[in-house]
Amino acid sequence: MINYDGSSWLDVLLRWRGTVLAATWRKIALVSLYVSASYVLQVLLECNFGSAWDKSYIVGSSLSFLLVFRANSSYLRYQDGRRICADFFGCLRNLAMLCCALFRGGHGQYVWNRRLNADGFSEERRAGLDDIADFRTSEARADIVRWSLALAVAFRITMSLGIARSTGEVGEVTKWKLNFARMRLRALLSREEFLEVDRALRVEDTGTERRLLWGSGKSEPQVFHQCGPLSTPGGRYLVSMEPGVRQVLVMLNFIGMSMRLHANEPYGYKERFLPSFNAIVTQLNTLHDRLCQAMTSPLPLPYVSLVRTLLVLYLFSVPFFTHYTEGVLANVVNPTLMAMALLGIEQIGTELENPFGDDANDLDCQEMIMGLEKELLRTLEIAGDVRARDVFTWLPVPRFMRGESAKPFLWYVAVKREVQHLEVPHARGAGGLRVRHVNLGMPHVGLATALAPSGDLLRAGAAAGVYAR
Repeated sequence: MINYDGSSWLDVLLRWRGTVLAATWRKIALVSLYVSASYVLQVLLECNFGSAWDKSYIVGSSLSFLLVFRANSSYLRYQDGRRICADFFGCLRNLAMLCCALFRGGHGQYVWNRRLNADGFSEERRAGLDDIADFRTSEARADIVRWSLALAVAFRITMSLGIARSTGEVGEVTKWKLNFARMRLRALLSREEFLEVDRALRVEDTGTERRLLWGSGKSEPQVFHQCGPLSTPGGRYLVSMEPGVRQVLVMLNFIGMSMRLHANEPYGYKERFLPSFNAIVTQLNTLHDRLCQAMTSPLPLPYVSLVRTLLVLYLFSVPFFTHYTEGVLANVVNPTLMAMALLGIEQIGTELENPFGDDANDLDCQEMIMGLEKELLRTLEIAGDVRARDVFTWLPVPRFMRGESAKPFLWYVAVKREVQHLEVPHARGAGGLRVRHVNLGMPHVGLATALAPSGDLLRAGAAAGVYAR
């Protein structure tokens, strides 16, 4: 999605990317050449190709009505897509908030809930009161948060593959972006979880990709800083068009089974709250189904075919409704402007019909994921669960992916234990720290960091696979 200042005419008029002119200028130029050649030929022959029929506006009015109706229908689909995305990410926030609010924890959580920031009671003091129930609560919360973030990334993958599921192939650049999204999943999930989720993708991988990205079995995000999209014969990768299990459904199963495990546990939540969690999971599944239906159900083909056929015939017949003695303005300029208007409205309908891909005017799902990452980690901090918060770290975004959002897209969240074989910058903004992650032997939780001074430049590591800043 492109952000712009709607109150500034200059800001709108001087833009090119994302406008209808960027997509239709070739068609407009073709119409302009056609009417110009027709006008010149009529002048040379000193005759008209037809007669200046004063009822031609009937056809133009009918065509305009059909085009506007299509654009309006596409805008309604666009608005529905925005609601789907907003509701989906809202459900993920609600899920994390319920986990932080309803999980009872142990003695440390009990004291924190009643003495929050009172008498200097800090997170450090609370950590000294934690017992085994607090440890298990932290592990459960961290799992729900990382699965929620992975679910958001899987939702984004579904959006980016919407058209590919119909055409059966993707290009090299799209595939490389898809590989980065898969690596984000790998940085949030264990190896076994990732393999289960990735099986549902059903997209072709070359031998080079398997060796470079997935051969070690570990998370290798530094590869995307070291090289760009890989070449393949024909420049296309195959995508399965057969119906099958979707990644989002696998992630929802992980979350649903985890929530049921914690019901009525001493550290968990009371069973009477289980319907609330089940309702959220059900709504997430319903929203994902609506997304898939919207992507795979365009406007009916007969309607779109009728509109485009009439539009081509109307533009072709323009020279037969004009008189060459009326000059260039009536025979060339006006038909060109009319073509710009009609083709522009038709292109608006095309742009808004499916707002779930990677085009300039599509929904900015990457911005939603960035906001969700910060909100979920902040939710853990508000709950006083520093241990669950320390399970996560920030990784730098490769340069080729930074233009995927209208907002600054510089960092993304990963699980420390999945990137502990790397050195990753922990700083946000200017300057920063280099963080070494050390596993203290506590499964899923209890990861500590050792800090060292940072440099100035963000670059990919050498063959050892190291981030440096």
